[in-house]
Amino acid sequence: MGKAKFKPVDDVKPEEVEKVEEVEEQRDAGEVAEEEEEEEKDKSFEELGLDPRLIRALSKKGIEKPTPIQQTAIPYILEGKDVVARAKTGSGKTLAYLLPLLQKLFSDSGRKKKPAPCAFVLVPSRELCQQVYTEVSWLIELCRVQLKAVQLTSSMPVSDMRNALAGLPEILVTTPACIPKCFADGVLDPAAISESLEILVLDEADLLLSYGYEDNLRSVTSIVPRRCQCLLMSATTSSDVEKLKKLILHNPVVLTLQEGSDKEEPVPSNVQQFWISCSAQDKLLHILALLKLEVVQKKVLIFINTIDMGFKLKLFLEKFGIKTAILNGELPQNSRLHILEQFNAGLFDYLIATDDNNQTKEKEEVKGDDNKESKKNKRRFKPKLDAEFGVVRGIDFKKVHTVINYDMPQSVTGYIHRIGRTGRAYSSGSSVSLVSPGEMEGFEEIKSFLAGEEDKDSDIITPFPLLTENAVESLRYRAEDVAKSVTKISIRESRAQDLRNEIINSEKLKSHFEANPRDLDLLKHDKLLSKTAPAPHLRDIPEYLVDAKTQEASKMVKLARAAMGNNRRSGGGGNSKKKRSRKGGDPLKTFNANGSKRGRGGGGVGQKKDGKGSSDGSANKKQKTV
Repeated sequence: MGKAKFKPVDDVKPEEVEKVEEVEEQRDAGEVAEEEEEEEKDKSFEELGLDPRLIRALSKKGIEKPTPIQQTAIPYILEGKDVVARAKTGSGKTLAYLLPLLQKLFSDSGRKKKPAPCAFVLVPSRELCQQVYTEVSWLIELCRVQLKAVQLTSSMPVSDMRNALAGLPEILVTTPACIPKCFADGVLDPAAISESLEILVLDEADLLLSYGYEDNLRSVTSIVPRRCQCLLMSATTSSDVEKLKKLILHNPVVLTLQEGSDKEEPVPSNVQQFWISCSAQDKLLHILALLKLEVVQKKVLIFINTIDMGFKLKLFLEKFGIKTAILNGELPQNSRLHILEQFNAGLFDYLIATDDNNQTKEKEEVKGDDNKESKKNKRRFKPKLDAEFGVVRGIDFKKVHTVINYDMPQSVTGYIHRIGRTGRAYSSGSSVSLVSPGEMEGFEEIKSFLAGEEDKDSDIITPFPLLTENAVESLRYRAEDVAKSVTKISIRESRAQDLRNEIINSEKLKSHFEANPRDLDLLKHDKLLSKTAPAPHLRDIPEYLVDAKTQEASKMVKLARAAMGNNRRSGGGGNSKKKRSRKGGDPLKTFNANGSKRGRGGGGVGQKKDGKGSSDGSANKKQKTV
């Protein structure tokens, strides 16, 4: 559990906190003493003043104790104060604002419906929009209250938006880009919002402006009434957060969650950070060694900076029998959400995700290339990237044990948000960054930021210890040979093929899956894209190629996985027998023109071989007829 401190405050030395009078003086000055922090640690949801219905709903979901940020933020939000809350990813910020928001709406549920939603929750990406909507929906369902929440995205048809808002919902979860579109299409009335809006939440506030939503946010803030309570939730402190605070909030309470000591930790202490120095050409070799020799714990989330690099990595790993799925902004939204669901459910162990910060640059490059190549009439596949895609931004990946930075992020903030995908809810995790000489300058900047001013010489990110140079070099010949086969043409063809498959899955079968939701399990996102099957000799690494130290490290990782109950092979594992039996019972594969192989009542093809053919059966039928 952590300690919550408030800014602006002065550092309080332990020797100064000796008497009760001094504690009271510090409290009056706006500081929180250690004695009060100890009491806050033990507070329950009942002591925070939450409605019994919310407490029962949380209990049904197995949530019994509030996290530190929830203990700190909920009382202030219930009092109606504007709040800026900063805490690390996975600390429970979503429930920290949803619980008091719903409780305030409970008290207003008996009143007449308002012409527009009472609460707006603005998030940077569609994926996070879906996640927040899911959270608030199960809370409303378990509380059994007459409240309605809807989510809107800018890609929705106007008719769907009107239908969603027809029931006068109390809560709207959306992205900032969707609000101006709703104004332009007449779906939302600015005057009605000014009359109805009571709570405005900006989740992942440190990313809203950096993602290009400033103009959209200004169109929203211009109609926010002064009485509206505003909440900013953030994982980091930045100039963008300060700008939003001045733009929207009025005398807010600033809450900063700190863990353990007085030192502020951008990355949770329960996440071990490692790095490997290698050339850009050797990154494929090193990630092969990490995954094939099993020296990192599954599940693994791999970040890359461009979509083409994602497909290159997928095709490369396929040759060695390592199945992966790809997540990027050119896929349809339904496919992206389903990929996240399958990854969280554990249906595959490796997910290659394109960092959306760098995707924006790629989008601009694609537009520039389009203008040039249209003159030359070159036929080249140019997908349209989703401007509201975001996988680094607050998405709650379940049980991700390892994050691998195949490509280093472009900023310190990007690094913090990537690493925040593991170690969520105070569970353990690790990260491994592959750093090339060209990325060393940015890496040093990240290290110095994480170390802080006082501990510049300390190693926050340490060299990865479980992979020896001999183990890597033993795979070099195979890796370099396979890498040559992954050409630009094969990458482009695979990218187009994957997009076509996902569009078919997303659009053509949408109505079928709505009627048959269980059939979604048949869709696999880690299918092979290579035209040729992986060579058998590449699937397994001979033991003589791996040194003793790496073998021992791999055994330790497997033992840890077994201890955590995560000793399952990707692709379903335990259901393999069932899948085989289904294939065996497929009527299209077992059909025989001569009749069924499994005859009933004495008839059938199998009995003809024994000299007891269908003539006996026909004779019996004749006797019965007579």
